[in-house]
Amino acid sequence: MTQAPSGFEYQFGGSLDGAAPSYVSRKADLIFYQALKAGQFCYVLNSRQMGKSSLRVQTMQRLQADGTVCLFIDLTGIGRQDVTPERWYAGVVQFLVSGGQLDAQFQWRTWWRERQDLFSPVQRLGLFVQEVLLVEIQQNIVIFVDEIDRVLSQNFSLDDFFIFIRFCLEQRSVNPDFGRLTFALLGVATPNDLILDKAQTPFNIGTAIELEGFGVDEVEVLAQGLKTTVAQSQATMQAILDWTGGQPFLTQKLCHLVASAAGIDPTGTNFTGSVEQVVYSRLIENWEFQDEPEHLRTIRDRILRNQNRVGRLLSLYRQILLDGSISDDGSPHQMELRLSGLVVERQGTLVPHNRVYKSVFDLAWTEQRLAELRPYEVLLCNWFASSCQDESFLLRGQFLQDALVWALGRSLGDRDYQFLGASQDLAKRKAQAALDATQQASQLLALARQAARQAVSTQRLKWQWLPKIAIAVTLPILLLRFSGLFQGLEWNALDQCFRWRPLERPDHRIAIVAMDESDIAAVGQWPIPDRVLAQAIANIKAQHPMAIGLDLYRNLPIEPGHTELQQHFSATPNLFGIEKIVGNQIKPPLLLQQREQIGFADQVTDADLKVRRALLSMSLSEETVNYSLAVKLALPYLNAQGVEMKPLDGDRIQLGKTILERFERNDGGYVRAESGGYQILLNFRGNADRFPVYSLKALLNRQIPLDSLRDRIVLIGTNAESLNDFFYTSYSTDWLGSPERMSGVTLQANIVSQLLSAALEGRSPLRVWPKPIECLWILVWAGIGAGIGWRFRSGRAIALCGFTASGLLMAIVYVGFLWGWWLPAIPALLTFWMTTAAVLAINSRQRDRVFFQCTLAQLLAEGKDYPVARRIALEYLKQSENQDNQAEIERHLSQESLTQASLT
Repeated sequence: MTQAPSGFEYQFGGSLDGAAPSYVSRKADLIFYQALKAGQFCYVLNSRQMGKSSLRVQTMQRLQADGTVCLFIDLTGIGRQDVTPERWYAGVVQFLVSGGQLDAQFQWRTWWRERQDLFSPVQRLGLFVQEVLLVEIQQNIVIFVDEIDRVLSQNFSLDDFFIFIRFCLEQRSVNPDFGRLTFALLGVATPNDLILDKAQTPFNIGTAIELEGFGVDEVEVLAQGLKTTVAQSQATMQAILDWTGGQPFLTQKLCHLVASAAGIDPTGTNFTGSVEQVVYSRLIENWEFQDEPEHLRTIRDRILRNQNRVGRLLSLYRQILLDGSISDDGSPHQMELRLSGLVVERQGTLVPHNRVYKSVFDLAWTEQRLAELRPYEVLLCNWFASSCQDESFLLRGQFLQDALVWALGRSLGDRDYQFLGASQDLAKRKAQAALDATQQASQLLALARQAARQAVSTQRLKWQWLPKIAIAVTLPILLLRFSGLFQGLEWNALDQCFRWRPLERPDHRIAIVAMDESDIAAVGQWPIPDRVLAQAIANIKAQHPMAIGLDLYRNLPIEPGHTELQQHFSATPNLFGIEKIVGNQIKPPLLLQQREQIGFADQVTDADLKVRRALLSMSLSEETVNYSLAVKLALPYLNAQGVEMKPLDGDRIQLGKTILERFERNDGGYVRAESGGYQILLNFRGNADRFPVYSLKALLNRQIPLDSLRDRIVLIGTNAESLNDFFYTSYSTDWLGSPERMSGVTLQANIVSQLLSAALEGRSPLRVWPKPIECLWILVWAGIGAGIGWRFRSGRAIALCGFTASGLLMAIVYVGFLWGWWLPAIPALLTFWMTTAAVLAINSRQRDRVFFQCTLAQLLAEGKDYPVARRIALEYLKQSENQDNQAEIERHLSQESLTQASLT
């Protein structure tokens, strides 16, 4: 608020309410008020500082006086940084709750969060209006949304907000309560800018409020402030309007400036002639420094802010300045120019808004901005100024290309398009002149390449290179293998062979008594009491098994029945318990330890936590050797068959028909594996379905068929998930879900079965080749890959042979596995394909070099009579070649240039 010397207050900038002495009531005030009072949806979209906010404040006061509840949403208060749709719509609801004074009876944040998972933000806004706002407020409601153009600065679409407004308006025919609600939008934008979905826009069912400048018959209140300082206040007011065109901000500011200047001379005589002096001295001269509060700079910035549109806007404005006006066609660029406030629509034409704008943003200013904008300004002006539009001023070559790239996506003026179009026409004519030479060059190059293809068709890499390439590829693969890079892949290949292998016949020499969850539930506790375990052993002994393996840790008594269990331990020489000797040790039953009826249950796991090896024995001291439970159980059975375990040289063991080879740390796909104790590679028989399995409940109730355990090795263990006595093995895969694990007692049965089958049937354990033979195997496949890459040229033939050879490799690996050999599949497969690719790449590079040399020689020979066409053909060839070939072509081009220069 600024006070003139007369004491009258003029306000320029900010909002004026209806009680402000300098508030000017316009025709739009009445139209806006009456439309909203009648429940119509209204929007006031105009340039800045045209009095929109003051209009809103005055209209809200009048409506509130009539009993209408007015709610105000200022979108600048919601912000732009880190604002999501969730926060934006929550901000709208907060404005409505606060403006409607609903805070006391309505906890809107809780209400909003409770519906977050059920409804989108705009749906929750609709529910709030229907369930809360229209229920709590029974009067008519007008929601004013100011700065509506702020929706354009959000990084997400707010079309749904405008669709929501249309929905509320259309709901009036369904829900009478919506008849009490309407909206008023104010801002600097066009309806087409605000919503992309034109089919759902609310603007085609609303009322547009046109804000025009102050008319002569509307500014009496402003003239009141001039009466005490200016003798001819009406004439002065008219002079002010002549300069401002009634623009609200400028009119208020100029009234203040005139009143302040006139106040210096109390007589104020004949002051109307000095308005021009005030305008020039206080508004136009050095306007960028005197523009406070900011107004003219706002107009300038809106014109210049969009680099893609500024050229078109300045060109349109330049045309208006030159012609006085242009026809209003409603185009987006004209609408943008109008929103800047610089021009207005009058009687179907666009004209400068007022003399102040026309003086500040004059033709010189416009031309200067265009000159700063265009990279070709000087040439454009010279071309238009020349009498015949001299072509020497047009753009050529790279300058033309740069100008076209610069103009891409920009909206330019008609003069720009004429100049650029003429430059392109000239470029086309120049190109047409060289077309014949270009076509001839293309023919020369095509003939040269055809001759080169015939020469290359017989070109092939010398076969002496194949062994060198095979070795060069194999050596890095072997180094990577010995570093352990392929260890996991080779384990997975071995596991896949186990899963592919046909099911082996069940081993009925071994029986499993497995306690599951139902057995534990029936007993009622874990560990199971010694009496239950004693009864189980007694029932097994009744069928005269060959050996009994207790795969349960029993280092402490579990009453009741401990004495009975001890009696069975004493009276059963073929009963073996377990202990844990690696890591956290677990003691065995003392009585069985004293009778040396103990085997350890420790297993060896690989880095991927899978068991692929069996630990048969370990020496914890130089005097004693500890054997695994599987060995302890297998030996009595084998001894009864007349088979004994005999040590051989080199850590080998003769076991019946088979010699067991001790696992070494680098066997097969392993690299520096832990090889302590006596380990062998596991040759699984299969999962639990490969052995007879009985439940503890069936054993205790004597429901096991008679003689089903006679002369067998019986393992007592658990397969209850809650006890977690499970291991990942080669049969565990997570391709179709959680990997299946093998219970510890089933794993023991597999190891026992492997020892029995190896000794009695000669079933081969898994064996590996010596490292030199493995390296030779990998090298052989590298040679096969090199041969395929050398022999074939067709990509289809190479792919067919490559996949056939890969299938053969995997078949050999699989058949070898069935015979008990673990062959290196992954390194062989990698060397095969990499060698094939290397031979192809070298051969292709050699053919490319020959092809280039033949093409170049042919061009130089055949193009002697067509120097221009030959030079163009060489340039074409140069563009498609590598740097070395380009350098060679450049030498020929330079030599030709020197020759031509010497001739001229």
